[in-house]
Amino acid sequence: MGIINICFHLNGCTERALSSQNLSFKQIGSADDLEHDYQAYYKPIAAFLYSHPNLNFSFSFSSYQIEWFAKNHKEFCLLLSELSGRKQVELLGGTLYNPLLPAILPPDRVGQIEGYTILLRQYTGKRPRGILLPNYAWDTSLITSLKTCGMEYIVVDSNMIPSNRTRFLPYIVQGYGKNIFVLGENQDLIPNASTSAEEYLAFLADNVKNTCPAVEKPLVFCSITPEYFCKLINSGWFTSFLSSVEEQISGYSFESNTPVKYLKYAQHFQRSYLPTGLHSSKTGLFYNIYDYLLRDSATYFLYSKMMYVSMQVNQSRGDKSRKNMATELIWQAQTGQAYSGLQNLDGDNYRLAAYKSLIQAERSVREYMDFFESVTSFDYDSDGIQEYICQFNQFNAYIQARGGSVFELDVMKTAHNYAGCTAGRTGLFLDYLYDSSRSYRGDTFSRQIYREVGFDGKRHEIKLLANGSVGELNQPVVLRKNYLVNSSGIQVQYILKNESPFPLRQCFSVQSNLFVSAAGTEELNAEVISGEQKELIVFSGSLVDKGCKDVSLVRISDNEVTFVFEMNENADVSFCDEKGCLEVIISWNVDIPAEREIEKTISFSVISKSSRKRKKL
Repeated sequence: MGIINICFHLNGCTERALSSQNLSFKQIGSADDLEHDYQAYYKPIAAFLYSHPNLNFSFSFSSYQIEWFAKNHKEFCLLLSELSGRKQVELLGGTLYNPLLPAILPPDRVGQIEGYTILLRQYTGKRPRGILLPNYAWDTSLITSLKTCGMEYIVVDSNMIPSNRTRFLPYIVQGYGKNIFVLGENQDLIPNASTSAEEYLAFLADNVKNTCPAVEKPLVFCSITPEYFCKLINSGWFTSFLSSVEEQISGYSFESNTPVKYLKYAQHFQRSYLPTGLHSSKTGLFYNIYDYLLRDSATYFLYSKMMYVSMQVNQSRGDKSRKNMATELIWQAQTGQAYSGLQNLDGDNYRLAAYKSLIQAERSVREYMDFFESVTSFDYDSDGIQEYICQFNQFNAYIQARGGSVFELDVMKTAHNYAGCTAGRTGLFLDYLYDSSRSYRGDTFSRQIYREVGFDGKRHEIKLLANGSVGELNQPVVLRKNYLVNSSGIQVQYILKNESPFPLRQCFSVQSNLFVSAAGTEELNAEVISGEQKELIVFSGSLVDKGCKDVSLVRISDNEVTFVFEMNENADVSFCDEKGCLEVIISWNVDIPAEREIEKTISFSVISKSSRKRKKL
C-alpha cells in the first residue's frame, strides 16, 4: 500500500540562560549543567547513531549549545559533521537568540537566521536546509526572509495546521510569490517506551490507513527530547525498531528518513494556509502574535523600544563595525523569553536584560551618528495617543499621556531602564489624591489620559491637563502638569485647582517607582533633608517602610547612579523597597479654598557616578 516515512527529530534546544548578576545574555548558565547534559544524553546518543547507520535523525540545537560544544567538546561537532556527511543526520537551522520572528523587522530576521547558519557551518561544515520555527511563531511574511536564507522547509507544531488537512502529508504554503514546505510535529505519535516497536509500527499503519489510505508515501514527523531518546535507547526500543522497519505490517513498509531526503522524492504536497500567530506548548493555546505581546503593558513597552531602536540602527549610516555591534545587541534583546509576559523574577530579569542590550545599542549608534538632545512627540507604542520622547546625553525619559507619567527612564551609563520592568508597578510621577485620613487612595488622575495643552520641542516643555472629581462630595478638580526637561533631569510642576464651591481637603501624592537594584547591586542608600533646620537623615542598606516628615530633598544612590528629588515646599516622604522596586511617595496635605489653586514642584535629577563625584549634604 505504500511506504510510511518516519522522521525522528531530536529537539535539543534549551532556553538561553541568563546571569542574574550582570543581566548578560552572553552568560550561558552553569557549565556543570551543560556538561551533565552532554555526558548523560548527547554523548550516548551520538555513539548509538554512529553504531547504527540505518537510523536517521534530524537535530536542533540552540546557538549557545553549538558554541559550548565547539569550545568544550570539539569531538562532538566532528561527529555531527561525519554523521551529516553520510546523510544519516540532518542539522536543522535556527536563530541566534530565539526571537519571535514575525514581530521583528525583516533585516533582523535574516540576520538572526544567517548568523546561526554561519555558526553551524563554522563548527560542523554543514548548511541547514530547514528550520525549526522559533517559539512556533508564524506569519506569511516570513517566507521571503526564509527563502533569502536558503531555507526549503519549516517545522511547526501540528496544532498550527488547519484540522481539515491530511496530517500525514507535507504541506506547502505560498506567500508573496514564493513557496515553502511545512512539516508538522505529530507529538501524539511519539513512541511509548512501554510499547514494543512492532506495536508502535502497527499503530502508525492503522492511523495512516484510517486517515489517508490513498497516499503512497505518508510522513510521520516526531520530536523527541534528549532525555527520552536515551530512555528509548537504554530500553532497547530503537534496536528493536531497526529490526521491525524491515518487515511489512498491515500492508505498509517503513523507512527511517531525514526531512531533506524525504522532500527530495516526495510528490504530493497539500496547499495550505497557516494562520498568523504562535502556539504555546505549555498552555496548548494558539495566540495571535500581537495579542500575545499586548497581554501586559510592560511587554509591549519593551517591544516598542526594540522596534524603535532596531529602526534607528537599520537606518543609520557610518561606522560599520559599531553598527554591527549595535545590531548584535538588538538581536540579543529580541530573545523570546523577554516577551513571554511572565510576572515573576525570571521574567523581570529577561526584560531588564533586553533593555540593557537595547540601551547599549542606542548608545553605540550615538557614538557614530550626529546626536543632539531633543524632545519629540509621536505615537511611540502605536496606541493612537502621542508619547513624548526626551533624549539627552545622560538619559532618556519617555512620557505617556496615560497617567501623565514617565514610563521609561534610561540612564545611558548604566544601560538600565529605571522606570520599571513589570506590569502594575511601573512609572515615575504617578498622581493620586487621598482622603484626609489617608485611608482611601483615589485613581482619578493615575488612570486617566492627560490632554496636551502645550508642547514646545525647542524649549523641551510639555504641558498636560486632567480633570475629575474627588471625595464624598465629588468635588470637581483640575490638575495641570507641566514637564520641563533638561540635560540634568526633569522638573515637574503641578497646579491643582478646586473648581467646587466648597473647600477641598485632601492629601496630594506623587509616586515614583525606581528599579534601582537593576544597576547590579542590592546595596541602596538614601539621604533625606527635613525640617526647618535642614536635618540630615541617612539610611544605609535596604529601605523598608521608612517615612520622614517635612522633607525638602531626597537623594537615593546605588553604586552607579544617584537620583535626587527636590521639592519647592516641604512634604512627607515614604519609602517601600520590594523586589528591587523602590517606591518613593511624596505627599502634601492640601486645603484649597473654593475656586482657588495651589502649585507644587518636584525637581528630579539624574547623576551618574562617573560624571560627577558624590557631594556631602
